[in-house]
Amino acid sequence: MMPWRRFLAAALAALAAVGAQANPHRLDDSLSHTVPPNVQMQWRPVPPGQSDAGGMEAWLRVNIRIDTRDWVGRSGRIYMVLARDQASTIEAVWTSQGRLQAGRLLSGERALVYAGTIAGTTLEDQLQVRLRSGADWQSASRRLNFHFELDVD
Repeated sequence: MMPWRRFLAAALAALAAVGAQANPHRLDDSLSHTVPPNVQMQWRPVPPGQSDAGGMEAWLRVNIRIDTRDWVGRSGRIYMVLARDQASTIEAVWTSQGRLQAGRLLSGERALVYAGTIAGTTLEDQLQVRLRSGADWQSASRRLNFHFELDVD
């Protein structure tokens, strides 16, 4: 086989491997819930001497319960996903009780929260979440669409 054909074949094989790994499976987290169930965004304080509008902020607790029964014994990575918001960019920053990784993401992104072998039928944790948006937050009531995805090894 000619050297350029070997290179092309290797490149195509690498692309196929990457494509196979980038096939996320949406996980059922319908038993997860926030405390409180509805959160009011509040204006962030503006430090003295700054003209920045500060933006909006809210704190909440999220009790996570992800159904992993179809993936027990499999190895992979679980990501938390925040759908892009039409009005303004939302930032979520969280800490956990230890089963899931702490992290940060912006609307339209996903962030790794778990990597390894899935040991049980559910994955549970409690997150302390800070939500922030810019001063362009316009609505008194909006639903943020978080969900979880699994990439299997």
